[in-house]
Amino acid sequence: MRKNGNGARPGGRGLATAKDRSRDTVRRNGNGGRVVPRTVPRGPVQLPQGKVFTALGRIILDRLDRGVMLLDAQGRIVDANSHALHVIRNCNGIRMRAGRLAFTDPELDERMQQAIAGQGPAQRGGRAVLAARVRCKGGDPYRIVVRSVPADSDERKVAFFALLYAPNGLNGISVEVLRQVYSLTPAQSAVARSLFAGRSVEETAHELDLSLNTVRTHLKQIFTKCEVNSQAELLHLLAMGPHDL
Repeated sequence: MRKNGNGARPGGRGLATAKDRSRDTVRRNGNGGRVVPRTVPRGPVQLPQGKVFTALGRIILDRLDRGVMLLDAQGRIVDANSHALHVIRNCNGIRMRAGRLAFTDPELDERMQQAIAGQGPAQRGGRAVLAARVRCKGGDPYRIVVRSVPADSDERKVAFFALLYAPNGLNGISVEVLRQVYSLTPAQSAVARSLFAGRSVEETAHELDLSLNTVRTHLKQIFTKCEVNSQAELLHLLAMGPHDL
């Protein structure tokens, strides 16, 4: 059959136009949605999970009361535990930008970029490269520490790991922990939980509908069982964990 001047068969389509080729480059992502090159697909942000941690490791890390993120040499997040994913989704001070760990505070974000750029394989010895507070709108700041991973470690894709520490007010402590770990009574556990949540002795008395003297009596008994001498020592002890069983 004879072709026409532009190389197409009579009645057929001619050479693909730029628009046609652009349309043909549209592909589908893993969820069946349409993704166009050099654009960000709509829908919820897909956070990385399951690339490095083993199944057992994830079970253990997901029980921690702090976030754990693994980063590659460019600062891209290659894996994270459930607490870290929760923080990224809900703290407006922390972001994923092109897959990288980033911060909305320009000064802190610049510090992070410089820390990553200045840590080649020869410089990574396991020391902290960044330690800072990250403010979240409407809440107390998180603390973050980013450490390098020695170049001779087993996980070659992982160059850094980040630890995220939440304010005490965002960390409850269960009655089961207080009773089993510290042998507190239910009444003592209620007082300890209230103090750990950031309330004063007076506010705890009002919250639990107890007299101030009763709360102070419970507090003295808590000090004895926890082997501490002050409220500050008690809160530090409880903050170290565990917080849940």
